Amino acid sequence: MVKKIAVVAEDLLTQAVLHKCISEVLPAYSVARTDVKSGRGNVQRELRAYAALAQVMPVFVGVDLDNDDCAPTLLGGWGRLPPQAGFLLRVAVREIEAWVLADQKRVASFIGAAPNNVPKRPDQLADPKRSLLELARAHAGSELKADLVPRNYDALYPRIGRAYNLRLCEFVAKKWRPRKLPRQVDIPELESAAVVSLGMNSLGGRPPRAS
Repeated sequence: MVKKIAVVAEDLLTQAVLHKCISEVLPAYSVARTDVKSGRGNVQRELRAYAALAQVMPVFVGVDLDNDDCAPTLLGGWGRLPPQAGFLLRVAVREIEAWVLADQKRVASFIGAAPNNVPKRPDQLADPKRSLLELARAHAGSELKADLVPRNYDALYPRIGRAYNLRLCEFVAKKWRPRKLPRQVDIPELESAAVVSLGMNSLGGRPPRAS
């Protein structure tokens, strides 16, 4: 029997990554509801409502750390939520692009770069989105580059291209593999993280493994 799970993401790319993680790590679950909140602040404002929803079905929430010091500091400023079985909040360090870049081999193939051109420790990058855009600027073909990188690109204030979300979400859905992420990357190790931090023993499936 297929079980239901809800996804809450701060943006479209985070949504695509969480969906792929569920399909790879929790194959017994099907996404019954998915909310893209267009910003981390909007996720924070509705966090209690999503914790309440977790009483009905498991809820997987994903946000970026951005410029905050660390995930505990960020979440500490959001106020205390009572432990709720079925509620899992994961913070990408520093942006969800770091999780994408962690599948070094497939990102290299997608962009058209050599694998050693892809950052090996994306969780240590100050701006993973900018690193991905710079990779595309240097190595992508003209069509992909035009989709990912805007014409008025400025490395100090990087913006995304006309089809950045479309192309990256498609890549995540079709090629990207969460099971290929190295252990040091802050990835959603769903079962172990849930058991340790939330007492969520209803979600099955193995955590991602290193390649």
